[in-house]
Amino acid sequence: MKKILSSIALVLIAVLAQSQSSTSNPYSRFGIGILENPGSAIHFGMGGITTSIADGNSINLFNPASYSQLSRTVFQIGGTGQFQTLENASGSEKYSNGRVNDISIGLKKSTSPWGFALGITPFSSVGYNLTSTVSINDSTSTSYLYDGTGGINKLVVGTSRQFKLYKKRVVDPSITGNAKQIAELRIKESNDSLSQISPVLSIGLNANYYFGSIQLDRRVQFSNTTFFSTRITEKTTIYDFDFEAGAIYTMPLSVKWDGRKIKQATHLRLGADYQLGTSLKTKHDELGMAYLYSSFTESDIDTTYYTGIQKGTFDLPSRLSLGASIIMSTEGGRVISFNGEYREQDWSGNSYLLGSDGSSNLKKYQNIAFGIEYTPHSIDKAKSLLGRSTFRMGVRNTESYLSLSDQNISQNAVSAGISIPILASKSSSKVNFGIEYGTGGTLENNLLQEEFVRLQFGFSLTPYFLNPWFVVRKYD
Repeated sequence: MKKILSSIALVLIAVLAQSQSSTSNPYSRFGIGILENPGSAIHFGMGGITTSIADGNSINLFNPASYSQLSRTVFQIGGTGQFQTLENASGSEKYSNGRVNDISIGLKKSTSPWGFALGITPFSSVGYNLTSTVSINDSTSTSYLYDGTGGINKLVVGTSRQFKLYKKRVVDPSITGNAKQIAELRIKESNDSLSQISPVLSIGLNANYYFGSIQLDRRVQFSNTTFFSTRITEKTTIYDFDFEAGAIYTMPLSVKWDGRKIKQATHLRLGADYQLGTSLKTKHDELGMAYLYSSFTESDIDTTYYTGIQKGTFDLPSRLSLGASIIMSTEGGRVISFNGEYREQDWSGNSYLLGSDGSSNLKKYQNIAFGIEYTPHSIDKAKSLLGRSTFRMGVRNTESYLSLSDQNISQNAVSAGISIPILASKSSSKVNFGIEYGTGGTLENNLLQEEFVRLQFGFSLTPYFLNPWFVVRKYD
């Protein structure tokens, strides 16, 4: 199993690193492209909320404090697809695309307060192709073409520590034999319940490595081969680290407990995540070419100029996320949670942008989301597959970091999702699915409006508790 997981991880990392662009959106021409919404398929189904989410059987790379609340080792993979309609005053066009979205592994020993995670996820995407044609005379026309591809990925390495703010019960050392075994079982049940009825604090830290390239091409193209066309290609590569800290605090609001098991409980979970602002290293070069265009083919004639590779920095602003969840559970395993989140990142002071669009287009990014998660029964209590599944719904309003022609570019979306147990695995492994419908942009001032349907699909794979994946050898 470990060899299979390692092979899958290597393949998907290679695929994710190569297929960076997952968008067909002219707005990705500005800044560093379209910022990807955080979270896996699990979070996607409830508005993309991540800050206050800590699931024992799935990985949340977007708040490092969640790693210590894993119940075991988890391997997680996911992909995304999008169907999009772009509209302006003159017409509309449809696009579709897809790619691997994330891959991660979380490591947790059941008796340890520490958790670790390693993963890779997209940070931004660039993908557009724009054309404007002007007639010069009856035999010649000029086309102005703009296209961009690429994106930035993020490699995450993080750790977390959990602090249980209560004193565990221990077995009386004077008890022996069968009475000791019975006492140990009862105290284990009691301590498991204590962990749910007492406050718990988790703190964590991520080291994020950003890498990837974005290529922007601009052409002035003549239909008449007696004129040379020109092409300018800009390529920017980003590579550097930043750090991110997170905290999750869980406290009981009301608990009905018989001393051994919880009958009913309501918890409040508060989450916070802060990404430090930093200057990421960049490499940038520009190449100008003269070419002839004929029969849909570009034939390069000569290099008009080349700037060479110039090193610089890109200012990545700090980001703050705050979240809260109300979680209500019953003895039969029925759990419902109400979740909310606010996230902001101020890009208005950015001093360096990819391409040559200037920094005046950027402003503060803000996202507000609300979501509901519902599980009818625990796995051992449910009588049907749907009874063991987890259902999600969510809404979000995203104010992007773009302001064009005095118009703020925003998105509004609703989402839904489900996690279905993989029964044949004899573990807590699940298939995760999410879908989102939304609109964005505007038709005002000759801008673009988009309508989209996005899908996310993935797996959260955990070992059977009698056959763990990583075991320390006791004998050689």
